[in-house]
Amino acid sequence: MSKTIQLSLITGLLLLLFVVAMMGGLIESERWKINQLQVSADFHRITAEQLRRVVAKTPERSFFRLEASEIKANIEEMPWVETAHVVKKWPDTLIITVKEHQAVAVWNDKALLSSAGDIFVVDGAELGSELPQLYGQDERASDIWFDFVSYNQLLKPVGYEIAQAKVNERDDWRLILRNGLELVLGTEQHAARIVRLAETWDALLVESDKLPEIVDLRYSNGYVVRWRQQGEVMERTIVEGELGNHG
Repeated sequence: MSKTIQLSLITGLLLLLFVVAMMGGLIESERWKINQLQVSADFHRITAEQLRRVVAKTPERSFFRLEASEIKANIEEMPWVETAHVVKKWPDTLIITVKEHQAVAVWNDKALLSSAGDIFVVDGAELGSELPQLYGQDERASDIWFDFVSYNQLLKPVGYEIAQAKVNERDDWRLILRNGLELVLGTEQHAARIVRLAETWDALLVESDKLPEIVDLRYSNGYVVRWRQQGEVMERTIVEGELGNHG
């Protein structure tokens, strides 16, 4: 008999003995219990005590019978948890690693958006008024977030970040900057239109001693600017090339 066959027989016998032991009650919840819990997490939004309470929801404590996958699923139901990794370490330890969501925006006034573009729901008091507000279809949340980041970079010459972005089902974008300026981007060439504004921003400011209220960028060869002065709305059409780049 070869060594490979012998090893297979021994392994099979040990497995059989293990099954018999379980059926005979030698391995049960009161024996070989999980007594230690090791947790690795940032603990910005969740606490070790919250994790312990979630683990305690699983009544099984036997090292052999406890399902790590069940613990993992329960932890990942916590609002601020992005992912969890749970493993058992012989003879009595449960090791848990948790990664929290990093909230980057409020989504549709009722949820949060993570840096990965995932939507997650928390208590309303935790939405965070300092975060930018994004509005759009849930299935497009990730794309909208990554475009939002890109547009913020393009707007750096303007000097103000985006406070609010609204995107409808036709991909029509409207932005409100942190100084209150509204940018109407339309349904196409969003990045190119933002670049056009950014490149002429300094020259545009020379046109008035006040900041514009609305800039409509939905034009192929320029944009329309609206100022509110002395209770009246003043409108100015900027044709491409009319303003020099003062940047």
